[in-house]
Amino acid sequence: MAVDAVDPEALRARIASRIREIAKRRNLPLSRLADRAEVSRAHLWEVLAGRRAPTTDILSRLATALDVDPVALVRPYRKRDDG
Repeated sequence: MAVDAVDPEALRARIASRIREIAKRRNLPLSRLADRAEVSRAHLWEVLAGRRAPTTDILSRLATALDVDPVALVRPYRKRDDG
């Protein structure tokens, strides 16, 4: 099965959207998320704005802070997605 190429900009936007969605469902302010993930707020804002691609280390820390598998931050939203 062939996999369609994913535009890097679209992927950054998807990740930012997923972080926001999951944080909102967890009632976790983004500033608190940055603190929990031990990521500077400025760095998180850059990721959320799509200006910076998160490293796997940052994705892992954000996922841990959100209590989700890191894959949840990359895959598209699904209706019954726990994150």
